[in-house]
Amino acid sequence: MQHTQVDIAIIGGGPAGLEAALILARTRKKIVVFDSPEQPRNGASHGVHNFVGLDGLLPSEIREQAWKQIEVYDSAELRREIVMDVQPVGEHQFSIVLENSDPVTAKHVILAAGFRNIYPDVSGFAECWGDSIIICPFCDGYENRDRVWGIVATSTRALEHMPKLSRNWTSTAKILLSPDVPLSQEARHDLEQQGISVHEGDIVSIQHDSGKVNAVTLSTGETVEVGTLIWGIDERPLTVTEKVIANFELELNERGYINVNPLHQTSVQGLWAVGDVLGWSGALGAAFQASQAAFGIVGGWYGSDH
Repeated sequence: MQHTQVDIAIIGGGPAGLEAALILARTRKKIVVFDSPEQPRNGASHGVHNFVGLDGLLPSEIREQAWKQIEVYDSAELRREIVMDVQPVGEHQFSIVLENSDPVTAKHVILAAGFRNIYPDVSGFAECWGDSIIICPFCDGYENRDRVWGIVATSTRALEHMPKLSRNWTSTAKILLSPDVPLSQEARHDLEQQGISVHEGDIVSIQHDSGKVNAVTLSTGETVEVGTLIWGIDERPLTVTEKVIANFELELNERGYINVNPLHQTSVQGLWAVGDVLGWSGALGAAFQASQAAFGIVGGWYGSDH
């Protein structure tokens, strides 16, 4: 078994991993980026938004364009492989264990992929996901403007914040209230005063035309006409994320995400975390986090004491 030695291994080839690769390639470090051949988390997206200069491009188009720029510096290698584990080896080094290849040894590791979506087992969900079922109104709200929004309230957080936020894109919203989410009479009255109706029950099926939602059926049997669903679905860490956290006993915050310092280094020297593993940040936010990690690796952020 042979170990390839690199300066930095980046796990994840989305906006965060690509940004780190670009900056580090320009510092002439030897870099390898592992991008899983499986469908990326944002693979259903019809366009990445709020990223100046890239607004509306597909995730695949951003990857293609980014690698054309990274390759110019002849310093980074892209490998479409699944990382199975990251283990400590020697003094301040890491062994990246791959599914179908020999391990790679690196002085630094940037964990830039960490979670996957858990899709509900609801008829019609998969066909509409990323089109008229969206998780982030800042990302896809404009494309769903002026439609009737159904806010899937599976948590008190969604119930408290999303009705007000939705007004930026639509004047008509309906609450689809999960049975296990409490709603006081006062809060119900306040919603009704805003013209927001409340419909209780779990969604059991979605009616749509070629990915465009037109109604949902609830567990109560009620059919509610809506054109867009705002749905904060569940997420789970990738296997490699779970192993990295366990192997290095990483510190987590109260929400279960990895704790990092201002330059996005974890509690382990040489191990950095950006993007999903820190919670939602959007494509531009994830790229910014990766830039900070890259600066930290090559000598620290100028003007900072960290």
